[in-house]
Amino acid sequence: MAEPRMAPDHTRAKAPSSQPITYSRDTVVWVLCGATLILWGLRIWGYGTIVPLTAIPAVIMAAWGLGLVVWHGRRAALHAKTTSSILWMTLGLTVAALLIWAYTQVITAPAYGTDEMAFDQFAAHLWLHGINPYGRSLAAAFSRYQVSPNGYTWTLTGKPITALSYPAQSFLLYVPFMLMGWHTQLATGLNVIAWAISFILLFWSLPKPVRPLALVLASLSVYISYAVGGVTDALFVPFLILAARAWDQYPEKRGWQVLWSPLWFGLAMGIKQTPWVIWPFLIVGIASEGRRIFGSWKQGLRPALTYAIISGTVFLIPNIPFIAANAGTWLKGILMPLLASTVPNGQGLITLSLFLHVGGGSLLAYTGLSAVLLLGLWVIYLATYPRLKLWTFIVPSIALFVATRSFGSYLVMLIPAAAIAYLTVKPPQYYPFTRRAWVLIGTVTLAVAAGLAGALGIPSPLAMSLVGLRTTGQLATVDQVSLAVTNHSSHTMQPHFTADLSGTMTAFWNKLAGPNHLAPGETGIYKLAAPNFYAQPPLTGGFQMVAFTAGDKTMSHTTSYVPSTWHIALIPDAINHPVPYGVPVTVKAEILDQLDQPMHVNNIPVYLGQIIYAQQGLQYGEAIINGGYAGQTPMTSTTNKNGIATFTIRDVKHESNPVYFEANLVNNANYYPYGYSQIVPVRFGG
Repeated sequence: MAEPRMAPDHTRAKAPSSQPITYSRDTVVWVLCGATLILWGLRIWGYGTIVPLTAIPAVIMAAWGLGLVVWHGRRAALHAKTTSSILWMTLGLTVAALLIWAYTQVITAPAYGTDEMAFDQFAAHLWLHGINPYGRSLAAAFSRYQVSPNGYTWTLTGKPITALSYPAQSFLLYVPFMLMGWHTQLATGLNVIAWAISFILLFWSLPKPVRPLALVLASLSVYISYAVGGVTDALFVPFLILAARAWDQYPEKRGWQVLWSPLWFGLAMGIKQTPWVIWPFLIVGIASEGRRIFGSWKQGLRPALTYAIISGTVFLIPNIPFIAANAGTWLKGILMPLLASTVPNGQGLITLSLFLHVGGGSLLAYTGLSAVLLLGLWVIYLATYPRLKLWTFIVPSIALFVATRSFGSYLVMLIPAAAIAYLTVKPPQYYPFTRRAWVLIGTVTLAVAAGLAGALGIPSPLAMSLVGLRTTGQLATVDQVSLAVTNHSSHTMQPHFTADLSGTMTAFWNKLAGPNHLAPGETGIYKLAAPNFYAQPPLTGGFQMVAFTAGDKTMSHTTSYVPSTWHIALIPDAINHPVPYGVPVTVKAEILDQLDQPMHVNNIPVYLGQIIYAQQGLQYGEAIINGGYAGQTPMTSTTNKNGIATFTIRDVKHESNPVYFEANLVNNANYYPYGYSQIVPVRFGG
């Protein structure tokens, strides 16, 4: 049998290559950048009914981002000039997206989110009127800028901080804009502008191959939410970025370049205290670099001393008028975040005490741990330099992570400057650890371990349990609680109480009954009332009551109170057509768990209420539920074995407005309603 003829070589089909497809770093970076633009388009799209013109930028952002993903996903080569033009256009679109999105946030929620933002703008207002804001109560800023009590900073005794607690430049930045007539939403606007400038500088400072990543980082929700939400850290970020770029080359600078980095760093320190913790690391790093360049510590200290003098002078200059007016008041103000006995909070180590109730018996132990860790890191940084050189601008965040107030902003707002420093300093040459370095590392480790043992090992002094509560009914919040509190410490304590709503400390609750002081071993029953609506925990969430003692600086908790996770779903969930008078409508109420799964529970009472939400106010409905009399509400029906209660509704009276029906459950122990269903309106017609 003849062998089959083979196709000629030029017509033979080529087998697919078995080599794996590889993608360049540039492709991945550009695809991430494109996805970011698409997300900006989706963010803006959600506000089309409020600001219809946002539909145009929403479409542009999404289309541009999709184009970036598709084009660079093909690994197509572009001319360098074209790539640069596309990149700068993408930067412009990202800035525009931030500004447009921020505008939509302001018009939907114009109230200032934090006291710090309100205080800064109000301090500038006072200064323009010739009033020194230091040492003066700024409480008027709360109502002026509509700050919620949940945005206040509270002391351990339940009093809000009302004094200015930042360096002068924190509010002097506002003054030029106020002089030009900009007052409305000025603080939010400056935050957003500062963040836009920050990522423009980040973009400009990064090496060209990774510049698109600056846009990805700057568009993360945490950063843009902080900028709009009232976290003023964005104001110092541009200055810190400029100071961080190639900071290790400072000893080689001459002429005007000697001013560049310390000038910006001094300005950053003048806005908020967070950059302060970087300063000693930076000075040591510059001295070490000078020693390496010039060959001796004596010569290396000269540029470090110059840097310290320039940055310190720049920091002090805006503060001189206030120092001259009253140096003690000014110093007390700028040190307040470090010295004031404020409630612990944040996303750092303190979370273990806040939610898992590990430790809490000594808030001073957290402060001591933070101080020991900061000093220990500085000693290790000096002893092992240049091993930690690349992380000079982020290492201090480790100490902030274990402080009593370790907010997320302390942990993430240094990252842009840290990224610039990491990518622009000269790569260090690593040397083996000396014996002295190992001894220092071991000593610091033992000291930190002791601090951790104190912070997490000293138990809360008060045993607290929730023994009763009162709700607001259909409003579904808790407005009063009863606590049993036992003092397990060896000395008398005076507790002050507040509610913790998933990390938000409310205004401190009013004591209606209970002893002022608890002796060792004594148990007291406290009746507490929420001071305002913002402090009332919703039944749909969960909360814990917290007690602070100012003298001993302790924190104690109840266990988390989570109301039953059952709730009601009405079937059908909507009746979209008028119902003739006298024609019955059947509505079923099904019990569901927190994942909306049916609960097959028998003989559970379900309550169905009716009301009319008329234009002139609330009116009683006149519908008949399950054969009751007209307008009777609520009516009860028990569930069958499938966890479903059935209601039959009809109306025989003319109603010009729909009747609104809503079902709920009732707690068997405390008899409060919970688990409300959706509202189903029914329009009865003739």
